[in-house]
Amino acid sequence: MVPEQAVGKIGTRGSRMKTATTPPLEGMLVLDLSRMIPGAMLARQLIDLGARLIRVEEPGAGDPMRLVPPQVGDMSLGYAVMMRGAESVALDLRQPEGAAAMRAIARRADVVVENFRPGTLERWELGWEELRRDNPKLVWCSVTSFGSEGEEARRVGHDLNFVAETGALRAMRRDGISTIQLADVGAALLATASILGALLARERTGHGRRVEQPLTTGPLPFVTWSWADAAAGGGSGMEALLGGLCPCYRTYLCADAREISVGALEPKFWITLTDLLGVPEAAAAGLDVGEEGERAADTVASAFASRPLEHWLELGLEHDLPLAPVNDAATAVSSAVDRGADWIERTPLPDGGTLPTPAPFVAGGRTPDRPAPALGEHTEAVLREFGIV
Repeated sequence: MVPEQAVGKIGTRGSRMKTATTPPLEGMLVLDLSRMIPGAMLARQLIDLGARLIRVEEPGAGDPMRLVPPQVGDMSLGYAVMMRGAESVALDLRQPEGAAAMRAIARRADVVVENFRPGTLERWELGWEELRRDNPKLVWCSVTSFGSEGEEARRVGHDLNFVAETGALRAMRRDGISTIQLADVGAALLATASILGALLARERTGHGRRVEQPLTTGPLPFVTWSWADAAAGGGSGMEALLGGLCPCYRTYLCADAREISVGALEPKFWITLTDLLGVPEAAAAGLDVGEEGERAADTVASAFASRPLEHWLELGLEHDLPLAPVNDAATAVSSAVDRGADWIERTPLPDGGTLPTPAPFVAGGRTPDRPAPALGEHTEAVLREFGIV
């Protein structure tokens, strides 16, 4: 359990999010066969939108994400946050009994989510074609690595591989490897939209459908502009503009060694900022990526280095300037909690404690009060409910 003094106050997001309106997926059943971050993020969206979500996990082991440190008891804090409100059923799908149980649940499910390697479930006679015969309205979502057709289906990867191959790693202009799971999370959010679209189509046609969301598509929305620029031969200047080469759109160190982010792309913001910094001579070079721009950036950097971060943030607030601190995760959490930010609420933990976490990412979402399940916690109850035992 996280000590109370470590989390401080909490905002009102949790109570505000629990509105009287019915969540859009209320009454729908999702059968989740996925593992690790992509599946967990997708599950989080569907649960927040009101769906009942039953996770099928391997007996004795469960989702490997359960073991990722730090942990509360024998459960990963990440799993506890992502899977609150879920139900866990331990089934060995390779055995006849486990496969039969899954088929029984799938007959009443609205959505099945899976991220097995292509062909695995088909070998066990648990694939899309097999299950939709008993449930024509079933929406099936496969979260694959590079796709399920041809040579791409044989490839395996993790977030780093997908981010690197799509050009997103270079576009981030960072040394080393990003700690943000851009592909995993991006693909999960896209898969959420794909599932919602399939459910909407089902209302019109009466039939389910299979959708596939390769993880390699996760970074693509973030690099679409870069791809378009490259396909056109380059020269749009967007990478320079948004990549930290312009003085008006980059970060600077303050007197207390804290960083401040400046997003003064519009001339009115940049002119006001340079006046407040006492360097009006830099106003004309805000969008310059050459030597003049670097000289302006050096001048602005010297000015920012004369006062601590809070001084500049207060000044920016007073004059409506796009300035924000460059926080690490710990600072971002404590800052959001202290000011009662709308996007922070408490997540229940298995040991009875709570943890400040982002509120539902989707509009109309709600946060279940039930903590993430222990492995197989609901096996007996679910099997009895579906007439399996």
